[in-house]
Amino acid sequence: MTITRITPAAGRCCVVMLALLALAGCAANAGRDRFELIDEGHYEQGLANLEEAARAAPRDTRAQLALTTQRGRVVTTLLTQADRARAARDYSSAASGYQRVLGIEPDNQRAREALREIEQLGSLAEMQRQGQIALRRGDLDGAQREVEAIAALDPGYPGGLALKRQVDTLRARMAQPYPQLRSKLSQPVSLEFRDANLKLILEVLSQTAGLNFIIDKDVRPDIKATIFVRQVAVEDAVNLLLQQNQLLSKVVNDNTIVVYPDTPQKLRDYQDLVLRTFYLTNTDAKSAQDMVKTMLKTRDVFIDERLNTLTMRDSAEAVRLAEKLFLAQDQSSPEVVLEVQVMEISRQRVQDLGLEWPQTFSLLDAATLDKLNSIDSARIGISPSPQLKINAKNSAINTLASPVLRVSNREKAKIHIGDRVPVISATSVPSTQGPVITESITYLDVGLKLEVEPTIHLNDEVAIKVMLEVSNAENQPPTVSGTIPVKVTTRNAETVLRLRDGETQVLAGLMRNDHNELGNQIPGLGESSGLGGLFGIGRLFGSRQDDVRKTELVLSITPRIVRNLPYMSPHQMEFPSGTEGSLRVRPVSLRPTSGDSLALALPADAVLAAPLSATASGSAAAPDSPGSLVLSWVGPDSLRVGEEALVVLHAAGNQPLRSSTLQLAYDPAALQISEVSEGDFLGQGNSATTFAPRLDEQNGRLYVAMSRADSSGASGEGGLLRLRVKALQASEAAVPIRLLTFSAVGQGNRLVSAPLPAAKLLAVGP
Repeated sequence: MTITRITPAAGRCCVVMLALLALAGCAANAGRDRFELIDEGHYEQGLANLEEAARAAPRDTRAQLALTTQRGRVVTTLLTQADRARAARDYSSAASGYQRVLGIEPDNQRAREALREIEQLGSLAEMQRQGQIALRRGDLDGAQREVEAIAALDPGYPGGLALKRQVDTLRARMAQPYPQLRSKLSQPVSLEFRDANLKLILEVLSQTAGLNFIIDKDVRPDIKATIFVRQVAVEDAVNLLLQQNQLLSKVVNDNTIVVYPDTPQKLRDYQDLVLRTFYLTNTDAKSAQDMVKTMLKTRDVFIDERLNTLTMRDSAEAVRLAEKLFLAQDQSSPEVVLEVQVMEISRQRVQDLGLEWPQTFSLLDAATLDKLNSIDSARIGISPSPQLKINAKNSAINTLASPVLRVSNREKAKIHIGDRVPVISATSVPSTQGPVITESITYLDVGLKLEVEPTIHLNDEVAIKVMLEVSNAENQPPTVSGTIPVKVTTRNAETVLRLRDGETQVLAGLMRNDHNELGNQIPGLGESSGLGGLFGIGRLFGSRQDDVRKTELVLSITPRIVRNLPYMSPHQMEFPSGTEGSLRVRPVSLRPTSGDSLALALPADAVLAAPLSATASGSAAAPDSPGSLVLSWVGPDSLRVGEEALVVLHAAGNQPLRSSTLQLAYDPAALQISEVSEGDFLGQGNSATTFAPRLDEQNGRLYVAMSRADSSGASGEGGLLRLRVKALQASEAAVPIRLLTFSAVGQGNRLVSAPLPAAKLLAVGP
C-alpha cells in the first residue's frame, strides 16, 4: 500500500481549482438559463441576466458578444411581431411591441416612428366620419381631402377605401366635377336686372341671400350689368356676373366673397397658392415637368430625378388639374409575352459513284533522250492509283428554338442563339525593315438572331415588328498572307404583324435548294454526252458526285397580353380646364336648381345709393325707421272647400316706393290661386305701372315684378298685390301663404328695407 502525503500548499491549489471549475459550471448553467428565458419569450428578464453577467465580467469577450447578439435578436423579433400586428390593424398589440423595443433600445428610431404613426392611425375613424359628413353636405373636395389624409397614413384602411369609392362614384355620376359647394352659394335665385350697377346687384344679393361681399377698392364703381336668369345657384350667378365684367372672386368663408379685378397684380395679392408634391410611378419626371409647363403654364416646378417626384406651386385649380393629368398619364406600361418557335429543317443527300482514274502519268528513268525510244509499260508510272467510289449519304437536321419573351410596349427585345466567330483582318504598313503586318480580331455573331418590337393597342391587338436572321459561317482557304477568310451565309426575314391576343401566326416558305454536281472522268469516255453516255459505261471511266441540299425556315409567334392600359372613365379622360386666361376645374355655367328661389329685380336706371350696412338673411331695420316699408296680409282667416276669397298684401311706408320684386309660396294641393292682380299702391296719382306675375302652380310658387313709371314713387299705404284664392281640400292644420323674398327700390334708387310679414294662415274646412 502506497500512502501519498498532501502538503498544505498543494491542498490550497486543489481547493482553488475546484472552486474555479464550480464557478465555470455555474456560469455555463446561468448562460444556458438566460438563453432559455429568451427562447421562451421572457426577453427582458433574459437580457437583464445577460447584462448582469456582462457587468460582472467586463473583460469577458464571450459575455459581451452574447449580450450584443441576443439584444439584436430580441429587438428584431419584437419589431417583426409588432409590424405583423400593425399590418393586421391590431394597433394596441403593435404599440405594446414597439414599447418593449424602446425599453430595450431607447434610441430605436424605427420603433419611435412606428409609435408616432400608430397615434395618427387612431384618428382614421374620425377622418372617415368627417369625410362622410362632407359627402352628405355635397362637399366632394372636403371628402377627397379626408381620403387623401387616410391614404397617407394607411393606404389599405377599409374605411378609407370605402370612402374613396363613394367619392369616385359621385364624381362619375356628375357630368362635370364641381368645386366645394356651400349652403349659401347653392340655394336657387332668379335675377332680372338690366343695365344695373354691379355693386347694387351684389348689395341686393347680400341682403336677400345672406351673402357678404367685400369689394376691392380698385373695382370701378360705374360697372353696369344685365342678367336675366331663373332658378340658378347663387354661386353660378355671381361667377357669371363677375366674369362678364373681368372680375374675380375669392371665397373667404361660407357666406363671404371678396371681389377684385382680374389683373396680374391683384392675382398675386389675392390668389392663394398651393404647394403639392406628386410621386410618379411610371411617368418620367422630366416628361411630367414639360407637360405641366406646357398645359398649365406653371412656372414654379421642381423635379427630383432620384425619387422621380414633381413639386409644383400654383393655384388650387392648377394643382387639381395637374392631379387629373397625372391620373390619366401615370399608368403602367402595357406588357406582352411573346411565345416564339423557330425551326430550321435541313436535308442533304450525297451520291458519289464511279471509278476515279489517275489524273497524271509520269515516265520512270527517262533522263536521256535515247531512252524515250524504248518506252514501255514498265517505264510509265500512274499516281494516284485508280479508286472505285460507291458512296451514298442522307442527313436531316432540325434546329428548334422556343424562346418566351416578356416585352414592354414599344420596347425592343433581342435573342441570339449561336456562336461568335472570330474574323481576322491584317493590315500591312511599309517600313524600311520591310512591311509590318498587324492583325486584328473582330467577332461576328452567327446563328439564330431574333428581334421583336411590340405595340399593344387598347383593343387587345398587338402589332409586332419582327426581324429574323439565320446565318452560318464557313472558313475559306487561307490567303497568301495566311489570313483565313470567313464565308457567312445569311437568311433574313423582316415584317410587321398585327395579331389579336392569343392568336398564332406562322411564317413559312423561307426555303433554299442547292444542287451541286462534281465530276472526275476520262475525257470522251466518261462524259455522259460522249461514248460513256452512248453505251452506258460512263461511270467505268470516271466518277460523279451529286450533292442535293434543302433547307426551310419556319417561324411561329403568339402574343399574350399580360397587362394593358386600364379602363379610363369619360370624366377621367375629358374634364374642363377653364379658359385661355384662367384655369378652372369647373367652367362658368348656370345649373338649374329646385327649391325656394330668391327673385330679385331692379329698374333699368338703378344706381348704387349710400352704403348700407350688411345684415344677416331675414333681418332688417325696424319698421318705423326712415326708409322702411311695413308689409301685412289682409283677408279672411277661413274658407270652405270650393269657396273663393280675396287676399291682399298690404304695404305702408314713409318713403316713396318705385319698384319691387317678390316671391311667395303656398300649398298647391290645398289652395288654388285663380287670379293675380296689381293693387292700388303703386298706381297712386294715375301713374303708369308695370306688373309681371309668373305663377308656378305645380310647385306652389308665385313670382311678381312690379314698378312705377315716374321717378316720384308711391308712399302712404295701400294694396300692393291682390290674390284670388280658392280652397281645394279640407285640412286639419291652417294652410299658410308665405312671402319668401321681397326687395324694393325707392326714390333716388335707394333700397327700401322691408321685413317679411308673418305667413297668412287660412283654415280650410269641409
